[in-house]
Amino acid sequence: MGNLFCYGTLAHIPLLEVVLGHPLLPEQAVPATLLDHIICRVDAATQAMIIPKSGAKAMGLLVTGLTVDEMARLDFYKGGFDYHLRPQQVQTPNGPVAAQVYFPTQPLTAGAPWDFQQWKAGWSDLTVLAAQESMQYFGQITADELARRFPAISRRAASYLRGQADSRKPATWSPRSRDDVSVRDSRMAYSNFYAMREFDIRFRQFNGEMSDVLDRASFIGFDVAIVLPYDPVLDRVLLVEQFRLGPFARGAQYPWVLEPVAGHIDTGETPEQAARRETVEEAGLALSELIPIAQTYPSPGASSEYYHIYLGICDLAGQGGTNRGEVEENEDIHSHILSYDQLMQFVDCGDANILPLVFAANWLARNRDRLRSGA
Repeated sequence: MGNLFCYGTLAHIPLLEVVLGHPLLPEQAVPATLLDHIICRVDAATQAMIIPKSGAKAMGLLVTGLTVDEMARLDFYKGGFDYHLRPQQVQTPNGPVAAQVYFPTQPLTAGAPWDFQQWKAGWSDLTVLAAQESMQYFGQITADELARRFPAISRRAASYLRGQADSRKPATWSPRSRDDVSVRDSRMAYSNFYAMREFDIRFRQFNGEMSDVLDRASFIGFDVAIVLPYDPVLDRVLLVEQFRLGPFARGAQYPWVLEPVAGHIDTGETPEQAARRETVEEAGLALSELIPIAQTYPSPGASSEYYHIYLGICDLAGQGGTNRGEVEENEDIHSHILSYDQLMQFVDCGDANILPLVFAANWLARNRDRLRSGA
């Protein structure tokens, strides 16, 4: 049996219980202090690290009676963040106790002092949800592999919470909601950069009865920010060209496509922030205005992916013909400038085969006069 001093995110009991795989007994966790140490933020407010500091007090929890399997689960989760254990002596209401403490394996730049309540208010739900998926892979992958997958896991969690918070009712004539769905079981059938989840699911039919239990699967994607850059003075748009795996996997002879700027919404970003960031990264453009066009599911029968589509007002003078993209993401992107007439001809002749482009172009057609008159 082992003792662990939990600080930072692991001092949050719901997260700790997800990692351990079961609820804690009340007597297992007691307040504790590690003297001459301070807890600091690592990235934004999402992760914490502990470092020596004379006279400081690091507050946390002492968790006792941990089994070998429970410590292995903790090592899997924390090892994914590149932390390792060191023996320390912590102070408890009943006196000093020997315990293990997670320290960063590599030197990290310490940020501001850790604020547990701030983290709990802004990040705890996402962290717990990401941990739920992460711990499904315990015994299947290494901690290093978990670390590689974790950014995608975190983005999936953020997309889920964004969807959960969306209380808009798209059809006022429909009384049905999530309460009319029953999930018998769900399992992650595949997970890497993207994921596929299978469901044994029932839903309430229009006759009021519940359906049979259906075996269905959904591609678990991310929320995506999409921007059509438009210059109302020059009456031109910018499109980007890049290789896309989807058309290639379908057998298309020409898997390079023309499309709007697009990218996944990173953890902690708003859709608007992601839209502006992606426009800089893919097109080198700063937007003077970002106009919402739609928020929509591109393929609701099979995918959780969700699009936040915008028109981006910008200056396109001298733009186009550049190669850009994030090297670490292996992006290879070429930009094109089209006049409004060229854009609409591209759409009307059927050569535009990217749905968000067709959608945004038709929105622009309906609003072009208004946008140009205000330019």
